[in-house]
Amino acid sequence: MAFKDYFRDFQSLIANDNIFLRQIIVEKDFDDYYEIYSNDEVFKLYGGGRGTTDKSVVLKILQNQIKEFKTAKIYSWTIVDNKYDKAIGRIFLSDFQAKNRIANIGYFINRSYWGKGIVTECVSSVVDFGFSFLKLERIFTEVATDNIGSCKVLAKNGFIQEGILRHCFELKDSLVDCYVYSKLSTD
Repeated sequence: MAFKDYFRDFQSLIANDNIFLRQIIVEKDFDDYYEIYSNDEVFKLYGGGRGTTDKSVVLKILQNQIKEFKTAKIYSWTIVDNKYDKAIGRIFLSDFQAKNRIANIGYFINRSYWGKGIVTECVSSVVDFGFSFLKLERIFTEVATDNIGSCKVLAKNGFIQEGILRHCFELKDSLVDCYVYSKLSTD
């Protein structure tokens, strides 16, 4: 099977009894994502982007999530709190190297849901999906050295810290160092 064939039908995941991972529904999720993107604290330590209060930018970001899936570039899930039927974050696999069976994992979550173990469970579900469904061999990520919470999430999921990349990505107009973490299908 060609790697792009894994993107034919979107696969939703269950993180726990209260948290569901599904494809974005732009019209339904827009206000929830706008709440996330307009909170600068959410993106303070996130190297994958910046927050914004521009609704047209948020709309474009959300529309791109569907295009990125259709073109087999990014497999992105909306993290949903089932109790309130609320989109509370995003988790995704990207930077695929199909030949080497490698992907990057990234995530962010609404500030009011930090510290509740939700991201830890979502990472576990997505990693299991990556290894079992996508047949990946290695999943990696880069985390700002100051992002203690994310480092804990990765450690709890069996990721190994491999080293430090100096001036890896930009945060708040300055380049920061980051840790490289990875997990292999055999770990």
